[in-house]
Amino acid sequence: MRVFPQFVTVALLFFAFVTAPLFADAGKADGALASTWAGRPVVVRVESSDLSDGRRTREIVRILERAGKEQASVIVLDFDVRGEVPVDSLERVLDAFAESEIRTVSFINSTATGPGALLALVGENIYIRASGIVGGAGAAVEGVDEEEEEKQKRRQNIAQKRSVLKARARSLAKLKGHRAAVAEAMVDGSTEVMVGEELISSENDVLTLTADEAVRKFDGKPLFAVATAKTAAEVLKREKVTGDALFLTPREFGESDNRERLSQKSKKKNAGTSDEPKEETLFGKREEGSYRGKTVVIEVGMDTLATGKASFDFIDRTVKKAELDGAAAVVFDMHTPGGIAWYTDSLVLDTLQSLSIPTITFVNPKAESAGAILAVGTDHIYMRPAATIGSALVISGTGQDLNESLEDKITQMIIGTVRNVAELKGHNPDVAEAFVTREKEVKIDGVVIHEAGNVLNLNTIRATEEIGGRPVLAKGVANSIEEILEKENIEAEVLRAEPLGMEAFAHWVQKLSILLIVIGLAGAYMELNSPGFGLPGLVGVLAFSIFFFGNYLAGNLAGYELAVLLVLGLVLIAVEVFIFPGAIIPGAVGGALVLVALGLAMVDRVDLEWKWEGLPGAESWLSLFRGGFITVSLGFVGAIIAILAGMRFLPETKLGSRFILQEAIDDGAAISSAGNEGGELDLVGSRGETTTDLVPSGKAMVDGQLLDVVSDGQFIKKGQAVIVTAHEGSRVVVDATS
Repeated sequence: MRVFPQFVTVALLFFAFVTAPLFADAGKADGALASTWAGRPVVVRVESSDLSDGRRTREIVRILERAGKEQASVIVLDFDVRGEVPVDSLERVLDAFAESEIRTVSFINSTATGPGALLALVGENIYIRASGIVGGAGAAVEGVDEEEEEKQKRRQNIAQKRSVLKARARSLAKLKGHRAAVAEAMVDGSTEVMVGEELISSENDVLTLTADEAVRKFDGKPLFAVATAKTAAEVLKREKVTGDALFLTPREFGESDNRERLSQKSKKKNAGTSDEPKEETLFGKREEGSYRGKTVVIEVGMDTLATGKASFDFIDRTVKKAELDGAAAVVFDMHTPGGIAWYTDSLVLDTLQSLSIPTITFVNPKAESAGAILAVGTDHIYMRPAATIGSALVISGTGQDLNESLEDKITQMIIGTVRNVAELKGHNPDVAEAFVTREKEVKIDGVVIHEAGNVLNLNTIRATEEIGGRPVLAKGVANSIEEILEKENIEAEVLRAEPLGMEAFAHWVQKLSILLIVIGLAGAYMELNSPGFGLPGLVGVLAFSIFFFGNYLAGNLAGYELAVLLVLGLVLIAVEVFIFPGAIIPGAVGGALVLVALGLAMVDRVDLEWKWEGLPGAESWLSLFRGGFITVSLGFVGAIIAILAGMRFLPETKLGSRFILQEAIDDGAAISSAGNEGGELDLVGSRGETTTDLVPSGKAMVDGQLLDVVSDGQFIKKGQAVIVTAHEGSRVVVDATS
C-alpha cells in the first residue's frame, strides 16, 4: 500500500522536473513584456545644457511619461542648473511635472540658480548639497550699448517673462507644498519676504539661498529644502525608497530608446507573403496576370529615377494596374540617390494621389532627392536602421546648381507640390519643404528639428522620433517588407513588379518609333513601285513588326487587331495604285487606316482604361492620343523625305544597285535630251519591249534605253511589245501592241 503514494510522489516530481523549463520560459516571457521600470526609483541627472537643448528637454518629458506609464516608485531630479535657458523649454518641463501623478523629489547637486530654482520646485521634497545655492531665477542684465527703443522692448520682454515665471513659481510652490512667497522672491526682486518676524528677502533683491539658509525651519517647516544630502543615493535613503535605482541622463535615455526602436525585429513572417517574383516568360506581357489582393512591390533602385521617362512610365503603369486590379497595397522598395524632378512631380501629384489602395515607402536604405519627394507622396514611410531621406534640392541635369532666378522659380513649384502632397498624406509639410529648400526652419512642438541654411536630410533616428505625439516623418523602423506588412496588418502575397526580359527592348522601340515608321513606310512605297517582293518589302515588314511587337510589350494598344488594320490600309493604298489609279477614295481610306493603326499602337493600354473608367487623375483624351499621332506625323514626314532622297541618290550608289534588277540602268543613264523645247525628248510613239512584268509599273527597253515605265492600269507580261502613249517629265506610260 505504501508503493502507490511513493509512485505518485515520484510521478509528481518527474512532472515538475519536465515542466519546469516551460514555466520558466513563460516567466521569462512575462518578464520580457513587463516593465523594466516598475517599482524602481529613477534618478535623472539634469544639467544646464539639457534645458538648452530642445531634444533633451523633450527626453526629460518622455522619461516622466514612461516612469508614470510603467509605474516607477519615484523620480529623483539630480540637477546642477545655472544660467539662461529658453523659457518655452523650461515651461514644457514644468508643465509636465505639474501634471504628472508620479512622486517626484528634487536634489540640488551644487547649484540651482536661474531656471534651476524653478526646476527644484517640481519636487514634493527638496534636498540640497551642503555647499549648494538656490535662487536668482529672475536675474537679467540689459545691454548698455543698445538704443533706447531696443532697450525699452527688452525691458518689456523681460517684464513679461518675469511675470510668467512668477506665476509658475507660485503655482508649483502651492501644488508641491512649498512657500509661495519664497519661490516668487527668487523670480522677482520687487517681492519682499517676511517669515515670522524675520526678513528673508528685501525689495530690489532677487532671493538666493545657501544650503544652510534653505534648510532653516520656521514654525516647523523648512524655508525651502527639507535637508542637505551628499548624493542622490542618500536622498533615496532619506526618503526610505527601496529597490534597484535606475540612474540615467536625458541623452542616455534618448540614445537607449533609439537603439531599442532600431533593434526591433519582426516576431513572425506575415502569413501568405513571398518575396518571389511572379513567373514571367521572356516574351511575356505586363497586363498578363492580376494584382488583385496582392502587395505589389516596385523597386526604386540607383538609376530608376534618373534614366528617363521610360522608368516612370513603368512605375505609372504598374501603380495604375494595381489600382484597377484591386491590389492590397503598393510598396516602393527604395534605394535611390534621386533623379528627374519633373517626372517625379507628375507621378507624385497625379497618379499617387488618385489611388484608393495604401501606398508605402520602405527606405532601404536611401531615399534622396527625387526619392524623398516620391516617399512624401505615399501614405506611410518606414525606415530601415541606418537609413537616410531628404536632400531634394533642385539641381541641373549635369549636377550643377541652377542660376538664381531659375532655381527660385523651380524650387517654388516643387515646394508647392511637396507641401500639397504632404498635407494630403498626413506628413509634416514643413519637413517636406525643408527637403527642397535651404531657407526653411522646421520647429515641431517647440523643438527645432532643422535650422535654416542647409537642406534637410533625416536619418532613421530623427525621421522616426516622436514629437508632440507623432513621428517627425517616418511611421516606424523595419528590417523587411514582411515586417512592414505585419505592422500595417496587411495579409497579402508579395509580388515584385520587376521589368520583363524584353521590357528594355520595348522601351528602345518606343524611343525609336519615328525611325521605324519612316523605314516601314519607305519600304512599303518602294515595294509597291517594284516588281515582285524584294528587299524593300522585307525591310518594311521587319520595321513594322518590331514597331508593333515592341509597343505590345511596353503595354500599349499595339496588337493583332491594329496590325490587321495596318495591313488593310496598305492593301487599300495598293488598290489605288494598281487597280483604280486616280480613284482617290481607296487611297484616302487606306492612308487614314494606316495613320490610325500606327497612332493607336503607341497609346498606353492602362491609361486608356483609366480614362475609360473615369478614374480621378486620368489624362484628357487629347493628351492620351496626342503623343502617338505626333510621332506618326513626324514619321510620315520622315518617310517622304527618305523616299525623295532615295529616288534622287540611291540609284547612283553601290547599295542602290542591289535594289535594281540586273538589267539596271547604266551609270548616269537617263532619258536622253534632244533639241526640243525644255531640253527633253518626247518619246510618245516610240516602241520597245518590257524587260519585267508591269504591275502596272516596271522596266522597258525603249529606243535602246532601259526606262522606268508604267502601264495604264493593265498587267503587261515581260517580253511584250509596247508603245509609248504618254510622256510627262519622268513619267513614261506605255501600252501593249500586237
